[in-house]
Amino acid sequence: MQTRTNQNPNDRLVDIKTVCFTLSRSKASIYRDIQRGSFPEPIKLGGSSRWRVSDLNRIIDPDAPVAA
Repeated sequence: MQTRTNQNPNDRLVDIKTVCFTLSRSKASIYRDIQRGSFPEPIKLGGSSRWRVSDLNRIIDPDAPVAA
């Protein structure tokens, strides 16, 4: 199995538990905002949902420069 060592940490995928902890929000509020279109859609991996760390960083600080 190959390991990607040069992967950008902002492209890492995190689960809903991490999203809730990072943003101090409930799971219900996250999914409600997804339905409203005001929160990024999850990336589906099998039966689970994941979000990019870069998407969360943009929510936390929308004025921060985007890392390449």
